[in-house]
Amino acid sequence: MTVPALPGGAVQRLRDLVAAAPGEVALAVRRHDGAALDVGADRVVPSASTIKVPVLVAVLRAVQDGRLALDEPVPLPPPGERVGGSGPLELLPSLTALPVHELLLLMICLSDNDATNVLLDRLDEVVGPGAVAAALALVPTRATHLRRRLMDAQAAARGLQNETTAADLVDLLVALRERRLLDHERTGVALDVLGRQQFREGLPAYLPESVPVASKTGEIFGVRADVALVEPQPGRWAVVAVVATGLGRGGSGTDIVSAAGRDHGTSVLPTFAAVGEVVASLVGVGHASETRAH
Repeated sequence: MTVPALPGGAVQRLRDLVAAAPGEVALAVRRHDGAALDVGADRVVPSASTIKVPVLVAVLRAVQDGRLALDEPVPLPPPGERVGGSGPLELLPSLTALPVHELLLLMICLSDNDATNVLLDRLDEVVGPGAVAAALALVPTRATHLRRRLMDAQAAARGLQNETTAADLVDLLVALRERRLLDHERTGVALDVLGRQQFREGLPAYLPESVPVASKTGEIFGVRADVALVEPQPGRWAVVAVVATGLGRGGSGTDIVSAAGRDHGTSVLPTFAAVGEVVASLVGVGHASETRAH
């Protein structure tokens, strides 16, 4: 069977956007009919917070297997032991526990690092330390690895880095959308959580609010990443991932904040938004640019 091709004009536009972007950008696109595009998509890059997507899948697999429950309360670390960096839990010392589902929402929608680490600790207790790797193996991914907790300065100093590729991120979201990772109910939970993303300055930025987008961003020093499922009509969808590196000078290149560095990561966000607009057009979203002035 012949695999459909993406329209030549859209492919050229995407290649031009990558070529003109600040830093070095990797891009991967997959459409529901099998059409695809890769530009540097196998380049291994820091995953930043996109690593939280396989954590989401691993937690929901544990729920599916009866090892966890979405309403199960999970204790939070005391205020002095919270890592911060992203998300609200660092600022809410009165909270001492939250249910699994709310931790998932905080991890994905507000990219909370403490919520992520708490869920990873709970996975270690009920499944074992290989839960995220097992979820990634189902995709399968080739270069995505969770090697340390979020904001772990000691592990970062030893060179342990969470890594991925644009191709892996797209394959992960495609496998999720095709229900190859979770059953119907838990897939619905995962896509609902991803669809409530609060950080929309990247791939979804130029799209009408009415267009369903399930996404996850990632941000560390000099790196910006975004992966999104755009599905304007049931069954008509596209997944796109973009990762930009080389956007900082003099910093650590990890999620540990470096006061001495200069991070120019926001400079690539218009490129991400333009990529999202082109990809959305591949599944029938038109006139997105008209929404920018309103």
